[in-house]
Amino acid sequence: MQANRKLNDQDSGQNPSGPQGQDIVRLDKKVAELIDLIEQSDLDAQLSRQYQKQIADAFERSAATRKKLAPFRELDQDNNLSREELLEGLEKLLAENQFDSRINAPKRGRIVQKGVMFILAILLIIVGFAMIIMPAPPSFELFTVYYFNINDGVTIMDLVSLLIIFGGVLLFVLNFNKK
Repeated sequence: MQANRKLNDQDSGQNPSGPQGQDIVRLDKKVAELIDLIEQSDLDAQLSRQYQKQIADAFERSAATRKKLAPFRELDQDNNLSREELLEGLEKLLAENQFDSRINAPKRGRIVQKGVMFILAILLIIVGFAMIIMPAPPSFELFTVYYFNINDGVTIMDLVSLLIIFGGVLLFVLNFNKK
């Protein structure tokens, strides 16, 4: 089996040039290593199916990324366009395709960011309620905006506390708003 693979490698000894050719050569080497590892290991059927699914998913993601990049590559390969026409074409493509550099970025960073924002939102809400509920010294209660009776009313500190609570709720809602 290994002799056949080595013969096939020598037959396909074409040395592609460019970055895509280098990627293909690296991929060929890694696939050959993977095949050797699979042949040498003793895997059960369930684990084998799981690995097959992971590999198939990787190829699907690669194809999806290639499909998203195809219009940009077509624009790049059209040599008859002036700089202005290239710029207009790129502007049109960017407006039509929601595309950015985070296509293959891991989602773990987003989960950590959402977790930190969730904790910050909860802390803001708790601090805002604590500022309203806990008694404050008279020197800290600046001005009373509205009097309920002669001894009690809504102060500026209460309004600031409500703003802090509103900020926490807004942060909480925006954190879980799907985009």
